[in-house]
Amino acid sequence: MLRDQPSPPLRSGLRIGAVDDHPVILAGVSEGLRWHLSGSVVTPVTRSVDFFLAAAPTVDVVLLDIELHDGTDPADNVRRLTAKGWPVLLFTQDPRMHLVSRTFRAGAQGILSKGEDLTTIAYAVNLVASGTPYLSPEWAVAVAQDEAWTAPNLAPREVEAVRLYAAGMKLTSVARRLGVSEDTARTYLLRARHKYAEAGRPANTKTDLYIRAVEDGILPTPGTVVDG
Repeated sequence: MLRDQPSPPLRSGLRIGAVDDHPVILAGVSEGLRWHLSGSVVTPVTRSVDFFLAAAPTVDVVLLDIELHDGTDPADNVRRLTAKGWPVLLFTQDPRMHLVSRTFRAGAQGILSKGEDLTTIAYAVNLVASGTPYLSPEWAVAVAQDEAWTAPNLAPREVEAVRLYAAGMKLTSVARRLGVSEDTARTYLLRARHKYAEAGRPANTKTDLYIRAVEDGILPTPGTVVDG
């Protein structure tokens, strides 16, 4: 993660994709990247990973908001994008390190705070597009301090079950939403709780499970407005 390695020269003509639901922020960043990385274009810009995948673009790197307000799982978003061969650079205002840890394990190659200056953003985009991971000094320290944090490796269906149940749904409703039997939905939750216990982060009650879901980005932080 950017450990005293030589930096590649700034490239021109980069094709930069973006998935973010804050268009005002992205508009300024897009203009700045075009100036710092001559001839580069920021397109497509979509509000969801689904829309981005549907566009099937040819890009050198994808800027991804770590927590989209559409209920999707941040780590799963990273996996879906990297599965297409696109390097992912996280772009965030979310300081939850355990959430960042999950997305890095899913394949993200770098992370930027949205408050970074345009020179730094261009530098990071260039690095990740060139195949070199990027961490700012501040994020590098935070990641190093978070090494003891363990996030369980939940299967996608376990993540969905936790998201729905911890958000307040009854087990029968969770099963109906997932299209499975109530016993199967219960099994997903039991497996998730077992994995949290193994990680040293017990989730014995529904409240515990809600807290774990927020900590790991499975649910948004309290007070966040979710689109739709």
